[in-house]
Amino acid sequence: MATPPPPPPDTKASKMSKLDQLYEKCAALPPETVFHQRDLADMQVTDDSNGLLLIIQQMVASWLMLTLQWDGAPCWKIRPREVAAAMKTLVKEEREIYLAIEATGTQAIWTKSLKSRTGQISQTVLNKTLKHLQAKGLIKCISNIKFPTRKYYILAGLEASEDIVGGPWHGDGELDLDLIDAISEIVVRYVEKESWVEQKSAVNKLAIAKKRAAVLKAQDAAAANQPESIPDIESTPPLFRPYLGQHGFPLIPQPAGYKHYPTCASILDHIVGSGLLNNLTLQEQDLQQLLDNMVFDGKLERMGAMGYRTVRGAAAESRGPDDIGIANGFTEAPCGRCPVFSQCEEGGPVNATSCVYFTEWLARNL
Repeated sequence: MATPPPPPPDTKASKMSKLDQLYEKCAALPPETVFHQRDLADMQVTDDSNGLLLIIQQMVASWLMLTLQWDGAPCWKIRPREVAAAMKTLVKEEREIYLAIEATGTQAIWTKSLKSRTGQISQTVLNKTLKHLQAKGLIKCISNIKFPTRKYYILAGLEASEDIVGGPWHGDGELDLDLIDAISEIVVRYVEKESWVEQKSAVNKLAIAKKRAAVLKAQDAAAANQPESIPDIESTPPLFRPYLGQHGFPLIPQPAGYKHYPTCASILDHIVGSGLLNNLTLQEQDLQQLLDNMVFDGKLERMGAMGYRTVRGAAAESRGPDDIGIANGFTEAPCGRCPVFSQCEEGGPVNATSCVYFTEWLARNL
């Protein structure tokens, strides 16, 4: 059987210089990849180690590659071609300042620290150079949440670490209260839905309507003997409403031993699915910080090792004051706010047997 012919050579790669071949292979990997000499040798751009070192020196000289140290051994990281092209146009002071900023990576550098690293450059020249580098799109100024009055600089293509900018809960160096409030409300509503049960009333509404009509008829018959100063129970605003769920029914806890309370991971999935984050990346550790604060603020409580439950009424507070109230056993029952309670007696025009309000409340809370 005939041996298949070898694959044709890559004409595009053969037309590229060895320097460009090595750069393109490095550029195909993630931007922050650090290359050791053995990594570059494995790319098989050249079989000669001296030739490889010569190519590396040429790339460093043309600003395409940055030399680093790792455990005392040299290593390298590539720069974007457009950055390398811009660096060739920089004067000595500009290049020195750029390299000092580049060396700090994602930690950024304070202008005072930058001045100490470039001691031969005056403050006036430093400020002018920073503006020039910003105008060229090589660096950017950021705010440090720990030192909001200080100016920090970082390469334009990098994102500062969370120690500097504060993670997703901060924007432009300040706490993003609107984002925190919006996500907190989503968390409370979702956790309430998953950790409580809305007790739906089993009262026959038609029977209640009939009883109410009978009571009103009896009250009309006795209206002549009733003092005018006594208002009707329906005209008296209630002093308390039980904490209601999203559908208007009272909330009751899950049974003992319930093991399906929302966790940080499930809450994060719900937030991501809501579409509120847009381009914001939220990690579990970021959400965990918010959940811990909500526990401290009395909106959530821990259930077991990983679960969460809302404190009863936490979601009602966001819906408005009409959904909540301060209760005790007497004011929660309709008898506690009944204006004709003194006339309530067995067999009388007002009594517990025919009271539609007491029947409805009793059925709801059984």
